[in-house]
Amino acid sequence: MKKTALSERMYKLLVDHVAQIEKEKEPILKSLFSENAQTAMQSEAFFREYTDRLEKFLKNAEVKKDGADTCPFPIIGSVVQVRDLEDSEIISCRIVLPYAGMSSNGLFDASCLSPMGQALLLNPPGSIVTVSTPAGQNRYEIISISVDDLDIGESDLSYYINRPKAAMAD
Repeated sequence: MKKTALSERMYKLLVDHVAQIEKEKEPILKSLFSENAQTAMQSEAFFREYTDRLEKFLKNAEVKKDGADTCPFPIIGSVVQVRDLEDSEIISCRIVLPYAGMSSNGLFDASCLSPMGQALLLNPPGSIVTVSTPAGQNRYEIISISVDDLDIGESDLSYYINRPKAAMAD
């Protein structure tokens, strides 16, 4: 099997990204999904599969001076440019952690747990993805990926941490 050649910068970025996601996922899972076991299990499975796929990719990659210095697929925090295949509109969005709030740069934010975020993640440029929404299915082609200003978003957990607990019945 041929190994993917990455620049030292890109390899380190992906290794650091996996570590950051591992660190960030626990508070999100505990705070946001503690009251819904099914959602918690689905979200935990998502994060486990996401980091497992990245780690597998990294095990099959090698660092080379002339290795690719671009991210080979969208990751949480990247900006992804897509073309809507129905109307050819070009959309740029950042894939963020759940409840991260709005990007300060005016980009459309897609949670990594949303249908859009999940469809885009880890698919290389040129991929056609289908996003299922309540309004129907939309198809997009991934045009480009940027990790130049990688920002996974900071989840605002304050509401969930500070909200009053439901009153217990006697």
